[in-house]
Amino acid sequence: MAQKVYFRIRRIRKNRKKIVYFPRHKQLLFSPAMAMGLKYAGLILITMTLMAVVYLRQQTGQWFKASVLDMPQPFNGTVLPVSKVPNWSKWQGNNTTTKYSEISASDLIDLPAYNLTKMQFPNDQLIWGNAEHDVIRNMKITYSVVYMGNYELDHQENSGSHLGVDIKIPQGTPVHAVANGKVVKTSTQSSGFGHHICIEHFDVPDPENPGSLTNLYSCYVHLDEVKVSEGQNVLKGEAIGTSGNTGTSTTPHLHFQMDRESAPWHPYWPFTTAESQAAGYSFFEAVNHGLGMDNARANTVNPIKYVTTYLGAYSVATSNPGGTDNPAGNGDNGTGDQSQTVVDGEQNATQDSADTEIEVVDNPLSSDKTDTSLFTFKMAGESVSLLNNGVTITVTDESNQVSKMSDSDVVRAEITGVGQLTKKEFTKNDFKSHSIKLIVNSSETGTANVMIGKSAHQVTYVEQAQAVSSFRIETDGKYQRNIPETVYVVALDASGNPTATVNFTGAVTLTAKEGQATFSPGTITTGNFKNGKAEIKILVPSEENLIIRAQQGALVGESERMTAEELQLFTDVSRINPHYEAIKWMKEQGIISGYSDGTFKPDNTVNRVEALKMLMLAFNVPAGPAGELPFADTENAAWYSATLATALNKGIVSGYDDGTFKPAQTVNKAEYLKILFKTNNMELNDSLTSDPYSDVPMGAWYAPFAYMANRKNLIDVTSNTLNPGGGMTRGEVAETVYRLKYIMDNNLVTYSK
Repeated sequence: MAQKVYFRIRRIRKNRKKIVYFPRHKQLLFSPAMAMGLKYAGLILITMTLMAVVYLRQQTGQWFKASVLDMPQPFNGTVLPVSKVPNWSKWQGNNTTTKYSEISASDLIDLPAYNLTKMQFPNDQLIWGNAEHDVIRNMKITYSVVYMGNYELDHQENSGSHLGVDIKIPQGTPVHAVANGKVVKTSTQSSGFGHHICIEHFDVPDPENPGSLTNLYSCYVHLDEVKVSEGQNVLKGEAIGTSGNTGTSTTPHLHFQMDRESAPWHPYWPFTTAESQAAGYSFFEAVNHGLGMDNARANTVNPIKYVTTYLGAYSVATSNPGGTDNPAGNGDNGTGDQSQTVVDGEQNATQDSADTEIEVVDNPLSSDKTDTSLFTFKMAGESVSLLNNGVTITVTDESNQVSKMSDSDVVRAEITGVGQLTKKEFTKNDFKSHSIKLIVNSSETGTANVMIGKSAHQVTYVEQAQAVSSFRIETDGKYQRNIPETVYVVALDASGNPTATVNFTGAVTLTAKEGQATFSPGTITTGNFKNGKAEIKILVPSEENLIIRAQQGALVGESERMTAEELQLFTDVSRINPHYEAIKWMKEQGIISGYSDGTFKPDNTVNRVEALKMLMLAFNVPAGPAGELPFADTENAAWYSATLATALNKGIVSGYDDGTFKPAQTVNKAEYLKILFKTNNMELNDSLTSDPYSDVPMGAWYAPFAYMANRKNLIDVTSNTLNPGGGMTRGEVAETVYRLKYIMDNNLVTYSK
């Protein structure tokens, strides 16, 4: 019996690309009529030529197979390449010697989020046992080398030519196909990429132009086991191999990359051994110096960013049979019916088999949607709860933002950490009296981080409520004479942790153990405690040191010694200044100073180099040598030269088209926000679905920066107006830096204090 061989051609229809397979026999028997058919002559010649290539050259990749090669399932979203990793903050094992199968399930956590901002938190400032810092530590360890990074472990994208993401995991960790596709390469070579797999994903959203479709190649490198073969169709989430330490690898990990169609081979690499040697670099030095960086950018995409963009279901309609996420991989919907079931289960679409167009039914990047991720809500509910105890969080729309939504728009709630939400999507009709209720529950201890729009609420689940054993008094260590100061009394259990419930009897009396103060209120009961914390106002009439004491019978707590500070930070900045806390923090950190006359001039605007200097100091970006500045209006000996040279080298700023930098020009909000986020190398949302502010169109070059500022609540605005061309004042610069640092230090979604 003649064996079948397939080849593919590309057919363009309505500017969309579809791969169609035509069978041809490997042993060709042509009738005289067929031989005489001129219209078939070209096809026969192509077929025989390509068959000859197959016989002469046995390459890895998508070549002709002597078996039936059906089309893979159409794209229906993505999954992560790895599901579980060790909890590096607590696991005591050795990643080099311990295999995945030997690790207890209690020592595993979900693959952490890929968050560049958090990963750049300084290692020496991470505190062991701090839950938020444990999240950051797990993230930094898991993603040892970031996309377009280097081997310096600094988690800086665009600092090298490493075109994948290295995910640190023990040997034997299951590796999954991130999307439906066809295996085009498997290899078990002993050097270079080692054991690896490449999968072609057909007609997926183009990362450069989400409204169009393209083909991408996901590659999984340094594997231990390869469990698929070339030509095999795989489904998203299917186990295709296990992680290892093969090839040019120094520790067990998964090198995960995603190539574009333009890449000449897969997995692609941006330079050759000869090129690195000619440059005088070893392999690792070449990556660290960014050799071939332009090649890497042109032929790859950020794999983690792409996968997380389309995580979950993605609705498509197609003529290909079996479009559901079919775990059996049997090529139809289990009934023999060749109609296509849309993957989100909401509708069916039967298509003519001759129509090869793929239609996006529900494009998540559609521009006619309201961007509900920019909504701000008031969230109220318990912060500590017992296991398996449903906590109700009331979410209130105080600004009537929901009225902007169409009937098809949704507000999405997300949860990370422990726990589950009973409902995650809400329409405008769900908001009764401007409010909805979220119910979160958990059967395991830990913190549930619930996010909706720009707002967040945390619920910590504990096994049992502990009795109050003592109190802690929280202050900032300073007070100003005759100016009201806020302090907090926190109820603690025997282990020194905040209690889930406050269960003492009687009243707590507040006194000044040292110094003098009046308290409002002077006594507190359990009713004053909200989530284990009571707020107190104090007024100190003198400038002597102060120690506050809280006592209820044997339950006692004392504050650290508080000292008086100047009545004003500066002669023109009092406690009523809206930027007081920010200016105070900036001064304490040595980032800003006042003028010789004792003023700060918070309303004065800041020029471009002043803003740059303040941001680089605030976010610990050290200035290198001054160097030669390429601008006609700057001086190499100027006070800002080292700062500007470093910022240019790191891509934080650039000059104008006329060859100038305009250092003394007032920095406007649009320019400033770009410098702010570039200084932190923060990943931006460049596929906006609505205007970030009423005066910032989503097509503006600065819109992604404005969106991030809005999302993180960095700037106080009126009537949703940013005024992007307006100058930044010294007070506003202090405020944005303070808020962003607060978000980063406390692992928050947005600023709220």
